[in-house]
Amino acid sequence: MKKLFPLFLALLMILPACGKIGSNQASPEPPHVAAPDSTPDPTPPPKPITNPLTGEVVEEDISENRPYAVMLNNIKYALPQCGISKADILYEVLAEGDITRFEAIFSDLNEVGAIGSMRSSRPYYIEIALSYNAIYVHAGGSEQAYADISSKGVNNIDGVRGAHTNEIFYRDRSRQKYGVEHSLFTSSDKILEYTGKFGYDNKHTESFDYGLVFTDSVDMGSTAEPAATVNVSFGGLKNTSFTYHSDNGYYTGFQYGSDLIDGTTGEAVKFKNLLVLYADTKIIDNDGRRSVDLNATGSGHFICGGKTVPIKWSHSGTGSTFTYELEDGSPLELGVGKSYIAIVPTQSQITMQ
Repeated sequence: MKKLFPLFLALLMILPACGKIGSNQASPEPPHVAAPDSTPDPTPPPKPITNPLTGEVVEEDISENRPYAVMLNNIKYALPQCGISKADILYEVLAEGDITRFEAIFSDLNEVGAIGSMRSSRPYYIEIALSYNAIYVHAGGSEQAYADISSKGVNNIDGVRGAHTNEIFYRDRSRQKYGVEHSLFTSSDKILEYTGKFGYDNKHTESFDYGLVFTDSVDMGSTAEPAATVNVSFGGLKNTSFTYHSDNGYYTGFQYGSDLIDGTTGEAVKFKNLLVLYADTKIIDNDGRRSVDLNATGSGHFICGGKTVPIKWSHSGTGSTFTYELEDGSPLELGVGKSYIAIVPTQSQITMQ
């Protein structure tokens, strides 16, 4: 018994100490909960700057720049035209007889170089130019065209009756073997220089909406028809055909037995979009001049990516833009790239397959 007493006493001393240790222990910390992330979302990247006439990405904003609408010869003896591959939109419309003319719309003339050969104006070409608020470049015109240029206040550079014609325009002697009328050229540098000398404003006076919508992925819909080859007939008088190249997504043209090429580069002109617009067209005088009713609405074809769908177009008057809709009334979305637009008589036959 005496031997157990010291052990009992030692236990009595240890128990209070254990209790003291337990009472002094810190309370367990609650589990760590992460604070809400107050860091703002990263700034979204700026939208790319695009060319309003093609939807293509460009380095500088050119949306305020007035484009140029340039009249170009388009008969066999005038081929190949120079500068057309740099145009954003290329129109083809009948003039007299079985002749068509090109009207090239350029958003930027810098470094285009030689442009030609030049041809004369008609009232409906002026309407096209004004739908872009463009500076109009031509070589002569019908009397009605000159009257419209005056009455509508068209900023124009003329190679026949205009000022400084010998400084702005020149004759290419190699083209004169088929007639002097097929040899008149100008250059992008001269047009830009004399735009300033004539006091023309090269900027839109206010925000200008061309009414064009572009997308990287054109949806032609389930009802689209094949259009890998396209023949555009101008009332049976002249034909321009196109072939779709699935490897790059572009169309190239063919007329007068030759590929449509740029005489400066020697390369085929490539189009992402083809539009064919039907318009009421009539011969109005003994010289075979025509009226083309563009202040109207009409039907047409949109051709892109080897397929085609019907569309509706409208133009409400001088200075308004052309608008394009699908048959259900939704806005037409063009593919990103250059466009060819044919305005053909209503009786024209367009074949696609």
